[in-house]
Amino acid sequence: MIAEIVCVGTELLMGQVANTDAQFLARELSGLGITLRHVTVVGDNPERLKTELRRALDRADAVLTTGGLGPTVDDLTKNAAAELLGKELVLFPEAERAVREAFARMGRPMTENNLSQARFTADSVLFPNDYGTAPGAAVPAGEGKWILHFPGPPRELQPMFRRYAAPFLRRFGRETLVSRYIHIFGMGESTVDSLLRDLEEGGNPSLSPYCSTGEVTLRLTASGETEQDARALLAPVEAEVRRRIGDKVYAVSDDIDLTMADCVIAALKARGWTVATCESLTGGLIAATLVNVSGASDVVRGGLVTYQSVAKTMLAGVPEELIETCNVVSAEVAAAMAEGARARLGVDIAVSATGLAGPGGGTPERPVGTVFLGLATAERTWTVPLRLTGDRARIRELTVKHALDALRRAAREKDA
Repeated sequence: MIAEIVCVGTELLMGQVANTDAQFLARELSGLGITLRHVTVVGDNPERLKTELRRALDRADAVLTTGGLGPTVDDLTKNAAAELLGKELVLFPEAERAVREAFARMGRPMTENNLSQARFTADSVLFPNDYGTAPGAAVPAGEGKWILHFPGPPRELQPMFRRYAAPFLRRFGRETLVSRYIHIFGMGESTVDSLLRDLEEGGNPSLSPYCSTGEVTLRLTASGETEQDARALLAPVEAEVRRRIGDKVYAVSDDIDLTMADCVIAALKARGWTVATCESLTGGLIAATLVNVSGASDVVRGGLVTYQSVAKTMLAGVPEELIETCNVVSAEVAAAMAEGARARLGVDIAVSATGLAGPGGGTPERPVGTVFLGLATAERTWTVPLRLTGDRARIRELTVKHALDALRRAAREKDA
């Protein structure tokens, strides 16, 4: 099956909004074994939109649109597609009920123009919107082709695609596709590639990497007549990747969105540990990342933000003379911060971070990117020195990830 994506919105063309919808859909289509050939962005102009839809239908079996499903005058995607196909939009009673119920849940009055969100061509297959007011739809476009409409907001599009559109598209596949995602931290993309090059050149299963800050995620996909057949093909390749990459693999999952924070919370729960943070350069980001995980309240007790030296002394009990003697950016201060947070919050493990995120403040002895993590349990205290590169945002993000990785490793150590 060949697919194209047509993203609708002048705000995308002007760079006012990042086109994360295309990134998400491209990734999901790949996981379904659907080949994506083109991604197009078009402004809020009906004639130009019809031109792009016509071109896409000439080249693809499925054309996925994002945006333009709302009630305002610039929400024209369904109308343009219907005109191109020579069809009329009609009111779907079930869609009208869903729109009215959505407004009722929000406690907002519904103006009549919102009924446009419940209008589709009579032969459409509707996709419910569990997080907004505009339903999506799959519209037959002749010769076995389809136009699939999705709302623009990612918080609405993503669950709609996964819950309703993906099962719809799977009906057109001849084989069962299964993907596993191998999450790696602490090893660069080029190193991963050099270790796995021969596996990446395979056909079935296929192994494809993509990167984010400090991380590499491998998508391992196999096809078979049944899910069991496909998983049987995945197992030996997954095992070989684990063998070659070692403990840099922090998780293997069917869920591409699994994060290191998810793994840390799970590891702490399994260990029966509580955790606290004491943060300087990250300003609370470590704690915030942990509490983004549902169920974090079972293990996260709290955090101290000790950005200035005086706060380190007042809140974490770091001795002033230690800061003066060793420097605030030092292993000794990181260790004292972690010990102070553990004692004050009464947790099983605490993690701290102190360092220089830049762009100013660096010295030859302590250049920008110098960071120390501290970890403290009842049995021991240890530190992790880091030499990070990049701008301020990247250094802080990498510090958070290194702190999470240190927590994960500690929670999994049998003798920690």
